[in-house]
Parts: sequence; C-alpha cells; structure tokens
Amino acid sequence: MPVPTMPVPLPDTMPSFVCAAWGWREYEMPAYFDAAVALGLPLVELNAHPQAPKHLSHEPDLAALPAVRRWAADAGASLLCVAGRNDFATADPAARREHLRNAHWFIDAAAELGAPFVRLLSGGHRDDAPDDATFSRLHAAFNEVGAHAEQAGVAVVIENHGGPTATGQRVARLMAGIESPAVGLNYDPANFLNQGADPLMALRWTRQWVRYSHWKDVRWGCGGPAFCAFGDGEIQWRPILDLLLGTGYRGYFGIEYEEPQDVRAGTERSLANLRALLAEVLPG
Repeated sequence: MPVPTMPVPLPDTMPSFVCAAWGWREYEMPAYFDAAVALGLPLVELNAHPQAPKHLSHEPDLAALPAVRRWAADAGASLLCVAGRNDFATADPAARREHLRNAHWFIDAAAELGAPFVRLLSGGHRDDAPDDATFSRLHAAFNEVGAHAEQAGVAVVIENHGGPTATGQRVARLMAGIESPAVGLNYDPANFLNQGADPLMALRWTRQWVRYSHWKDVRWGCGGPAFCAFGDGEIQWRPILDLLLGTGYRGYFGIEYEEPQDVRAGTERSLANLRALLAEVLPG
C-alpha cells in the first residue's frame, strides 16, 4: 500500500549510532551526556518516563528545557529523540486524554530542544488480544498526535512493545489506520522476539514504516527470555540487516543496553558488535 512519508532528518554518515536512553535512567542528565559522548555516541535520546525521574519530566515542564540544552551543549551532545511513555490503548477516556496531553508535551519539548524525533508506545502491552475498539482508539490518538507533530516539525516513531504491537501483523494493522505522515515505526527486533514474534518476519510486515531503530539482543535462560548486549544473544542478525538496508533504510541505529548496573560496559560492547556487523553488511 502507498505510505505517506514525512521528510525526516537523515544522518550525515551511514551508519549513524545513537545512545538509547532507557539503560541510563539512573544517571543525572549531565553525567549521562558526558558518558555517551565519551563512548563515541554524541547523538542521544532522553527519557520522559515516570520511572526515569532523573531525565526529562513526564509532565509538562518548559522551565527545565534551557538547562537541558546547556548540559547537552557543554558535553558536546546532540539531542536526537525524546523517549516518552504513554498508553493510548486504555479504554478510560480521561486517562487517554491525560496521555495525549503528555504526548503533546513530549513533542513540544523535542521541538524546543531541537530533537527531531519523539518515541511513543501504543500502550496495552499486557493485552494479548487487542480488539477492534483498541485499534480504533489507537488510530484516533496517533492521528491527533501526528497532526501536532506535523505542526511542530517533529517525527513520531512508535516502538513495538507488546500488546497491539507484539507482532508485525498487529503493527501493520496499527500503521494502516494512521494517516499522518509524521508517524512511523521505531523497529526494535529484540522486543519482537521477547514477545515470541520472529523479528525478521515482523520486519517484512512493517519495513515500509521504519523511520528509527533500537538494537539489543535476547538470550534464553531457565526464567525465559532476557535482554542482553547486542551480539551476546541468540538473534540471527545478518538476514535482518540485509532486509532492512535492502529496503533502503538509512536512518539511525539506537544502541539500547537496558541494565543500569553495567550500562557503560554493555553499551560499549553493543556498539562494537553492531559496528563490526554493519561493516560486513554495508557496501564499501
């Protein structure tokens, strides 16, 4: 099907790596920016999540933004993405309006900070059988958010994260009902596998909407799947990268190591492993 596309900022070089924010949630912003730049990741995300109070506020707080810009500039970091938390799948209209209000704040904050992307979720992550009404609520919410993002000059990327986005088929159903060209997909292969979906098959369903990406791995133990550093798990990466790059993706690669206890070492190892694999895959 034809896909409406909004121009999104392309990286100056390929590949271009980003420091994904979730694993750094226990770092104050100045220390996080310094660490990311020291690891060779001057492009950074910021959390806007109630479980990450040391980063950007989950609630509107325009007064905090000048300090954030100053800390990033002092470290030599560039803000690329605000990673927000939201639940547009909820059947509670008042709660959904609150999540929409916060999503507007994430977009306004990104525009003020010069960050071209906002990462959002669908919500309903523990819902194993999202129904028609759930998708209708999601379509309405993302079209509203997309219109606001268009006005702000920001691109919204929805991360696959379970529930309505647990499989490639569900993501395709979600994206097919979103009319705004400002809304695309943050493709996270490990999140698909963690939900029991084949990330390569999911990419075949969703590749036309991919505007951004997160990279970590999954390995299995007695307790089931667990996230780990990219290259330390069990995902077969070469077919995924061949398909993604063959589709024409020339966007950003977010290094996402999720455990705060050793996030520096895990991020460094993930970056080295992804860099080496991309050197094999990319022409030249």
